[in-house]
Amino acid sequence: MRPSREEVLAWEARWSRPVALATLAAVGLIVAAIVVATQAVGSSDGDAELLRNVDAHRSAQMISSVLQAIGVGLLAVPLYFLFRAARDRSEAVRGQLVGVVVAAPLFLAVLAILSGVSTLYAATDFVSDEVPRLLAKGVALSSDRANEVANDTIIETPLRPLAAGFGLGGQLGFVIAMFYSAMQAMRTGLLTRFWGSLGMALGAVSFIFFQFALLWFVYVGLLIAGWVSGGRPPAWAAGKAVPWPTPGEKAGTGLGDGDDGDEPAIDAEAPEQLQGGERRKRKQRD
Repeated sequence: MRPSREEVLAWEARWSRPVALATLAAVGLIVAAIVVATQAVGSSDGDAELLRNVDAHRSAQMISSVLQAIGVGLLAVPLYFLFRAARDRSEAVRGQLVGVVVAAPLFLAVLAILSGVSTLYAATDFVSDEVPRLLAKGVALSSDRANEVANDTIIETPLRPLAAGFGLGGQLGFVIAMFYSAMQAMRTGLLTRFWGSLGMALGAVSFIFFQFALLWFVYVGLLIAGWVSGGRPPAWAAGKAVPWPTPGEKAGTGLGDGDDGDEPAIDAEAPEQLQGGERRKRKQRD
């Protein structure tokens, strides 16, 4: 049973600011994790140098993994909020997918921890066991042979298969969660066509360009809190779906050619919108 309009608005008013702060914190933590990892490990030339750098900066590697895990896990908060807001406004939203929306970021959080621990384990094995053997054989640590040994060490770490499983499930689930949430939020009028389409596109390629998806989450966080320029789309205050008009509906209502497609369809039950439209028509006739 869908909640009433009053219940929807009350729940969103209660949680909008905490969700927005959690979203911005998530992005900040992920960026901080990238900075820590980059400064500590640097741009390593090959797996052999990578493992030696990780072994030399073990604390930074673990801190980066924890920051990334917390940040990615927090992305479940805005995704769930957006998904629930769309679900409360439309029966077309498949509520069964809420598990994917919540679980996908949590799987990626587990992946971050497992990857960090796995890399540390491989770095220890490589530096303590393989490096002395390579040097004893006269193999340079910057050679292709050393990189091959380092790569084998990474692959053979005990946590590698488990991390791969969480990674596959998390990445696939995140694609579905972000794409579907953005699509339904756009269809119900919670996101404009531009930001809805952008969220769908970034969600579809998030397993490759995850950093770019963070920019979309920054906007979503600001939108949920009502901190965006121009305010939120009418569907937020209406507590129900206010779909964007189709090109045919725009032509039928006489919208100008220069319209960007982000004007909501006029709802007969929303007197304020109707009165505003009537005032604009009077001005045009005058």
